[in-house]
Amino acid sequence: MNLEQINEHVQACDCGNPHHAITIERMVASEHVWVELAAFVHEKEWNHLLVVADTNTERVGFLPLREALMDIGVDVSLVSLQADEQGDVLAEERSVVQVLLQQDETVDALIALGAGTIHDVTRFCAAKTKVPFISVPTAPSVDGFTSKGAPLIVRGKKITYQLVSPIAVFVPSQVIRKAPDALIAAGVGDMLGKYTSLLDWRFGAFDGGEPFCPVAASLTEQALQSCVDALPAIYKRDADGLDQLMESLLLSGVAMLIFGHSHPASGGEHHLSHYWEMDFIANHRPAILHGTKVAIATMELIDSYKTMMLEWPDTPGALRAWAEQMPTRQKLEHIFHALQAPLRPDEIGVSSLLLASSKREAYRLRERHTLLKHMSLNRTQSEVGERSL
Repeated sequence: MNLEQINEHVQACDCGNPHHAITIERMVASEHVWVELAAFVHEKEWNHLLVVADTNTERVGFLPLREALMDIGVDVSLVSLQADEQGDVLAEERSVVQVLLQQDETVDALIALGAGTIHDVTRFCAAKTKVPFISVPTAPSVDGFTSKGAPLIVRGKKITYQLVSPIAVFVPSQVIRKAPDALIAAGVGDMLGKYTSLLDWRFGAFDGGEPFCPVAASLTEQALQSCVDALPAIYKRDADGLDQLMESLLLSGVAMLIFGHSHPASGGEHHLSHYWEMDFIANHRPAILHGTKVAIATMELIDSYKTMMLEWPDTPGALRAWAEQMPTRQKLEHIFHALQAPLRPDEIGVSSLLLASSKREAYRLRERHTLLKHMSLNRTQSEVGERSL
């Protein structure tokens, strides 16, 4: 990924929307990443770093990270986020407080050692304390590593804060390639959700006057297609396939970073996912991986989205073209079956009642003009009309 070249495309974009420069100074994926990370820290002349992890990511990455930093005389502290009553580490108030209590004025930078939740918490703490943070992904499971967004659960509600991107990203390839199958399938799920999110974004621009950036959209499309092309290798857990999945996730995050919001990568499928997550938390149920929920939500929406755009007489060419090349639910089920991932809402504990309520109400979670919102409002109007007869 050539960040300098992407920045040039951003600067040349004439869409009229504000663009955010890519402030990530270095992005490295390597089997020798700990040494390269330490060299970056040495260049910055930092003396004390605080690593944010959990028990799993601490086990797979903290020791080599600490050893590399101690070799150059850097003091390293660790905060391991505590699990809740269901055994889940959540991006919520308690996790934020746990980090802030250990982050004193001597900390020069934070390191997010983990996947989505750890990055969300670290990003929030880094922004609020005005120190930089380094991203060290340990699984190819989500696309938010390089973005500015931090989705947090605040008083039971999922709220995304636009904050800061990492100052650098160091991907330990040997760790990524050993990620559990469920996390790999989740990463594919987060990527294939771009089929519906990109359609939602185009629809929102056409029918709702929402801002749209062709550069950010193109980057997201590129990330999606690269992931799809790599699926045969991902099925076999080939190193090249997993490396490409990670690359796609990082590029999708860069697209969000450029646009300043999650529109390129988050539409109705994410709204359903967030709705289910909030219900699980409210009812003290174990968490489900974000990308797993997104995959199932995408399968729930994609045929309806596709049909609506192809049958709607006013569909502009760009929307029709995107809808025509979108896969069907059956195709997505084939992909996730090959990844041994859940295919239906009830397989992850989403009841028919919760599914129905989410399709009616989830659009309210974000101020987005999505096809999910369009379908929900039309359904409500139809029900009101039937009751008045």
